[in-house]
Amino acid sequence: MSNRSPKEDGLRLRKSVSSWLLAPSGLNCLSLPEVPKGLSNPRPDVIGISHSGGYLAGDSELIAVQVRTSPSRFISTLGDAYACSVFAGRVYCAFYLGEANFSEEQIEAALHLRVGLIRVDSDFSCQRTLPAPSLQPIERFRLRLIDELGLATCQLCAIVFPSPVESENGGSLFWNEIWAEHFGRLRNESVYDRRALCPDCLRNLEKIATERDG
Repeated sequence: MSNRSPKEDGLRLRKSVSSWLLAPSGLNCLSLPEVPKGLSNPRPDVIGISHSGGYLAGDSELIAVQVRTSPSRFISTLGDAYACSVFAGRVYCAFYLGEANFSEEQIEAALHLRVGLIRVDSDFSCQRTLPAPSLQPIERFRLRLIDELGLATCQLCAIVFPSPVESENGGSLFWNEIWAEHFGRLRNESVYDRRALCPDCLRNLEKIATERDG
């Protein structure tokens, strides 16, 4: 790739892929939260948050990407990416190929495992060779990762937004004490069954309450 160290090449490659994920010409992700160092296997190199609901829904999708400086362990990398489908709605592998292209066999393998392919060329520009299909993550794994990323899911509109605990952007957390006690999760009067409302929904609820009181 270059005269830089493998670590430097890897960092530049990851930066290029991250920029592409955020770009409107790429996947137009809303944000790329930092992947926690303590995140257990599977651990993607990059995680993107994408709005997938359109005008009528607030659904947010987690996109997991494995980034590699070469396709030398192509099938194994596809397997690493597919493992992320336990929490991600779409999974990709990004490979530095320089002037080369993916072979038909590589594309066939990616299609079989339902993994999208991103090609990174010699000037570190990214092109999506194979779109990733929509997957069905396990909801509790998805919610757990969202929490580990310092984010929360709104109980009303389902968007993913910065957790009110770690952000000053508004929103609210509340605790379901009766629910926790019903399932035996109330310990020493401490409640961990928390839910969240995003700033928009909180403002709309306050507006509705004010209008009704008025």
